Amino acid sequence: MIKLPVKIYRLLAIISFLVFSYAHAANDKAFAWRVTSGPVTVYLLGSIHFADNSFYPLRKEIENAFERSGNLVVELDINSIDADDYNSLMSQKGLYKDGTTIRDVISENTWQKLQRRLNMLNINYETVKNYRPGVLVLTLSSMQVMQMGFDPQLGIDAHFLGEAKRQAKKIIELESLEQQFNLFITVPDGDLLLQESLYSLDESESMMADMVRYWKQGDETQMNKLLFEDAVKDYPAFGEIYDRLIYERNEQMTAKINRMLQQKPTEKTFYFVVVGSGHLVGEKGIVNYLKEKGYRVQRF
Repeated sequence: MIKLPVKIYRLLAIISFLVFSYAHAANDKAFAWRVTSGPVTVYLLGSIHFADNSFYPLRKEIENAFERSGNLVVELDINSIDADDYNSLMSQKGLYKDGTTIRDVISENTWQKLQRRLNMLNINYETVKNYRPGVLVLTLSSMQVMQMGFDPQLGIDAHFLGEAKRQAKKIIELESLEQQFNLFITVPDGDLLLQESLYSLDESESMMADMVRYWKQGDETQMNKLLFEDAVKDYPAFGEIYDRLIYERNEQMTAKINRMLQQKPTEKTFYFVVVGSGHLVGEKGIVNYLKEKGYRVQRF
């Protein structure tokens, strides 16, 4: 997860799962699995990157699994991001430098929708006109989430990163800042990416209650339907966006988790993996990929 910008609602809820609730979370089922291979155990937890105080304390079984683990595995260690590194990436890759503006590279339909969203978020077009589509997507979603009252400092991954530092646990990253930045900069169809973000932001309020309910119930079938199946059914072209931003990454992260499970340690070894909940669900999710590899995978 890129720390500065927030990922967009449906598309990036798939990555970062932006939800919050006013109910106490200790009894929530959440999305948690245990994967075992000989002396190695990997716990998988679906992350909510923006939350509130009502999420804590988390369910006892989840906290116990973390306490048992000597390694915390995250998509990206958001607490170690260097501001100079981010600004350098932004300067080198995130902006048009030849006079091109965002209006020049998107369709008229997308431009009209973008204008409306900028007005709703009180963003001056002149301040973002040189942003590439992927950077603009991240900027719009950042503003939207702030207006909805989410706090990244209370996110599940932030919680466990803080605890890992306090307890001197090893932190392992599945991706790098540059990899995540490049995901949005190098998406082939920037107009399509921006269309999806605007579509998602338009529906964010109405979908939030469903997402919260499915997470609290641990209903992976309905969550997958909401995040993936419904969107692709309504807008088939979004499938290629999901392939790039979600499914290809699921395969890469599964490969790294598989290497952890294939170790031959001399004593029991535990990994606590926290990734966006959308990465775990569905046929192309990490959980199913690990099942297909023959591992014993159990909900807890």
